[in-house]
Amino acid sequence: MYSENWILLGILTGIFFGFQTVFIKLLSKHYHQFEILSYLFIIAGFIILPFSLMDSWKIDVVPFIWSTTVSFVVNIAAFYLMALAVSRYPISTVMPFIGLTPLFLTLTGAIILDERIAFMGFISITMIVIGSFILQMPQRTDGKPVWHFKQFFNTKEKGIGLAILVAFLWSITASVEKIAVLSSTPAIYASIIHFALGIAFVVLSRFIAQKRADSYGRPQKIIPKELKLNVILLGLFSALLAINQLTAIKYAFVTYIISFKRAGIILSSIIGFVYFKESGVVKKLIGTIMIIAGTIIITL
Repeated sequence: MYSENWILLGILTGIFFGFQTVFIKLLSKHYHQFEILSYLFIIAGFIILPFSLMDSWKIDVVPFIWSTTVSFVVNIAAFYLMALAVSRYPISTVMPFIGLTPLFLTLTGAIILDERIAFMGFISITMIVIGSFILQMPQRTDGKPVWHFKQFFNTKEKGIGLAILVAFLWSITASVEKIAVLSSTPAIYASIIHFALGIAFVVLSRFIAQKRADSYGRPQKIIPKELKLNVILLGLFSALLAINQLTAIKYAFVTYIISFKRAGIILSSIIGFVYFKESGVVKKLIGTIMIIAGTIIITL
C-alpha cells in the first residue's frame, strides 16, 4: 500500500529530525540527556494529544498492545545504552555508528514486516548511511576528518559497540511502530508512546541521572527563562517529526522512511556550519552529495 505523499512525508521527517538534533545539541550543554528526553517526550505528547482525541479510537487491541509494549521496552533500553555510550565515550565517535539503523532495517524489516528491499534500494540506503557517517565524523586540528572505519576492528572501542547495538535496537522499534500505527492511527500511537516514554525518562532523570555524578550536576527542577523557548521548540519539532514519520511508514517501507530521517543530518550539519561555526566544508559536501544521491535513487 503506497501513497504519492510518502516522499513528501519522508522529506519532512528528515527536516524535523535535523531541527530536533540541533535543539538537543543546544540543550545538552545545560541538561543531562535523560532530562532532555523527558522534556522532549512529554511536550511532544501534549502537542499530539488533541489530534489523537479527534481520531476514531478503533484499535486492533492485540497487535497494538504487543507492538507498543515492545517499542516502549526496547526504546528505554536503546536510549539508556545511548546515554551510557555518550557519557563514557566521545560523542563524535559514537554518533556516526547510530546512523546504521537503516542498514539493520533491511534485516529486521524483512523479518518483522516482510518488507524486502530491492538491490537498488539497498544501494541507495547504503549511500545515505555512508553520507550520514561522513557528515558526523569529527575534524582534526588540521581540518581533516577523523576516519572511524578502522575502529570496527578495534576491540577497545566499546563505545562503538554500544552505538551499533543502539542502531540495531532502533531498527526493531521502527519495525514494530508500523504494526502499532496500522493497528490504530499515527496520532493515537504517537501520543501514547510519547507520554509513556516521557514518564519513564522523568523517573530515570530523577533517580539514575541524580545518582551518577556527572558534569551536569543534580537534575534541574526549573527551566531557566532563556531556555524555555528551546525546550518548547524541541517538543514541537519532535511532535512534527513523529506525526510525519509515523504517517509515512503506513504507505512506504520503514527502511526508506528511516533513511530519509537520517538524511536530515544534512540540515543539522548546515546549521552547525552556519550557527555553530563548525569546520569541514569538504567533508560536509561529500556527505551531502552521497545522501542526496541516495535519496534520489529511492524516489525513483
